Amino acid sequence: MIDNDDMLHRVDRHYLGPTGFTLPVRLRYGAVGLGAVITATVFVVARAIVHVPLGFQSLVLIVGIGVVITARVTKYVNADRPLRSVITAAWNDLTAPRPPTPGQTVVLRIPAAFHTARSTGAAMSNEGNSTDAFTA
Repeated sequence: MIDNDDMLHRVDRHYLGPTGFTLPVRLRYGAVGLGAVITATVFVVARAIVHVPLGFQSLVLIVGIGVVITARVTKYVNADRPLRSVITAAWNDLTAPRPPTPGQTVVLRIPAAFHTARSTGAAMSNEGNSTDAFTA
């Protein structure tokens, strides 16, 4: 008989609310902690960088943005894909080399060995490269 870890995934990892007062939504324990960290980060960014004034409307907006970001992140985070692997995959996807788009400037680095070889060849004759043949 093959024994797997399915019983570990059957454990109810959701917070339903206090006894007798069930919340209308199911919250995963991991999402609650992640949501607190994301909301605190949104608060710091809003107050320190964007200079959002501290008031009821701005706090509601900050908590709302935190909930939306948490919902989007927790779509991809589960027991099989922890947060660290999702962040690593997103970072690798963002920093992967891509071919240039049409019209994009491409910068080529020419090795120093090519420059030295070309400068030594300058002492050779320039037959056929004279521009004075065209001035008539």
